[in-house]
Amino acid sequence: MQLWRIDLAGATGLHDRFAPLLTHAEQLQASRRRTGRVQEHFSVGRACLRILLGNASGLDPLSLSITTGVHGKPQLSHRNGPSIAFNVAHSKDTILIALTRSGSVGVDVEYFDRSTDIMEVAHHNFTEKESRSLAAISYPQARIKTFYRYWTRKEAVLKADGRGLIASLASFDISFESLNLHPVRIAESPDDQGKLFFVSDLSLGIEAAGAIALESPDCPVRQLIFPLSRPW
Repeated sequence: MQLWRIDLAGATGLHDRFAPLLTHAEQLQASRRRTGRVQEHFSVGRACLRILLGNASGLDPLSLSITTGVHGKPQLSHRNGPSIAFNVAHSKDTILIALTRSGSVGVDVEYFDRSTDIMEVAHHNFTEKESRSLAAISYPQARIKTFYRYWTRKEAVLKADGRGLIASLASFDISFESLNLHPVRIAESPDDQGKLFFVSDLSLGIEAAGAIALESPDCPVRQLIFPLSRPW
């Protein structure tokens, strides 16, 4: 299991360098985005994903067919050989790309936004237990960190599940203390056995929270930095 981090702070002029690694359809997608950081971040993120998938599969990055599942989650076409599951998260200048051959994976990163009414968001998206746990924190900075820790855990689980925000954020509880491989079960109905995922918090060393959800607990995560300086 590989978790790659791409730091874009201070990096400029990357769009022209990485755009040739995109398919024609992806270049069109990039051109429809607002010029500047938004367009550049999309191009760099998709190009880096192709490079990493190409390295993992031993295939030409441009030859890989990236499709979408039933609920829109990007996936690698089975015709590209042995299954490699992946997931991408992006917030401000940080992109995370997770790759695994052991079931599905979901990853999320969110920078802290102190203008957000976190208790209002929690009221509409968290379980009662999560909201009570958050409300009990009196120190504002600790409450913000806990809110984003909960949020990224939930997003990672839903992205691993494949339904994204189609499923309810309040349908499962993630208000646990442990930071590594905590089991979380998500079900579509009360009578459904659901799916079990193992959630870990990520230490990113920035004003952000991150989490990863894996289908297998026997899948050690290697955290790596993607070298943008390398001439791909």
